[in-house]
Amino acid sequence: MFGLPTHLQHTDDAELKQILQQTIMLQNGAVAAQMAKSGVRGLMNYGVSLPDLRRIAAEWGTNHELARRLCPLNIREARILASMLFDANKLTDSDLTLISQSITNIDMAENFAQNIVNKIADRDFFSQLANGDKWHLLTAINAVGWAVAQHRQHSDILSDWFADNIESIVNQNIAETARPIVSTMTAIADISEPKKLTIENIAQKLISSQSVFAQNIGNQIIQLQQTDF
Repeated sequence: MFGLPTHLQHTDDAELKQILQQTIMLQNGAVAAQMAKSGVRGLMNYGVSLPDLRRIAAEWGTNHELARRLCPLNIREARILASMLFDANKLTDSDLTLISQSITNIDMAENFAQNIVNKIADRDFFSQLANGDKWHLLTAINAVGWAVAQHRQHSDILSDWFADNIESIVNQNIAETARPIVSTMTAIADISEPKKLTIENIAQKLISSQSVFAQNIGNQIIQLQQTDF
């Protein structure tokens, strides 16, 4: 059983200490080891399940200040909890930088996309993510898909950003992004007939690309659209 990191054992931050102690009580070493084998590394990992983390976050509700203090910690669960506790309406440029810096592996990419990034209606922030490393790019793609799926008020803004940038995104030829790209393009096509036509036109351009990666994505989109009829 792992306890609090030494530098946090004597912290005066009672809230931070309490939520971390709640988390540590649910640690699972076997899960943490399995995650490490599958490539989720770089952070201290207690192996706490996402349902358990969601239950803890629900007890605290939206707590923007606590999220700000959790996010920089080199602990997987602390960062995921932060993504659940942030208030999207209170995010500052400093918060956006903090969020971006916290996305360091596929686990963080998926959780931040689902929990907070899809609530952000900032094209510039999405462009910065898309121009970062593969985990930042994956976050941006997944977040657009989540925004569309959740019918966010700003889903049009994000879907338009995605359509404007999809060719440059695909041209990065990052294998981990293939499935999320197809999923997000399909979700956008389902919004309306004009959106569907836009996605189909993009797919045709991808099929005509010199890149096999782009061709495969374009073909998948066309096949999926044809299957709908």
